[in-house]
Amino acid sequence: MNKTRMDKTRRTLLLLVLVAFPFSSFSQDVTTQQQPVQPTDKNLLHSAVGGTHIPMQSVPPAIINPYAKDKNSIAQGAKLFSSMNCVGCHASQGGGGMGPPLSDSQWIYGSRPEQIFLTIAQGRPNGMPAFGSILPDDSIWKLVSYIQTLSPPNKPETP
Repeated sequence: MNKTRMDKTRRTLLLLVLVAFPFSSFSQDVTTQQQPVQPTDKNLLHSAVGGTHIPMQSVPPAIINPYAKDKNSIAQGAKLFSSMNCVGCHASQGGGGMGPPLSDSQWIYGSRPEQIFLTIAQGRPNGMPAFGSILPDDSIWKLVSYIQTLSPPNKPETP
């Protein structure tokens, strides 16, 4: 192979790599699932909130609910659900009323544990009050544990 042809081949390969690299790294970021992480303020700050119209550059790591599947915590969450008057808007068993149902698979702000936590802690427009200044994080996580028992087990994940 002569030198001119080798140089042309190298330039073509380099151009292909430069053109293909941004697309391959973008698609890899979006599809790569990270390991679940412990709930911290920083991790919660970077969690996805519902199905926004802005495309995500990468999938944030899922945040572990420290009380997930703990029967005592779920029972405490059920008591909090009643005593904090969540039933006033979401009805008993989360069937919905003035507030959206919590027992279906359609969640406006997301159904992952960290998304439910943020909804309770920060509140949402159109009626959901913020309880973050009233309830400690442990109580909010127990509420999350209970609320997740109200939904069907095979509900689709909200992005």
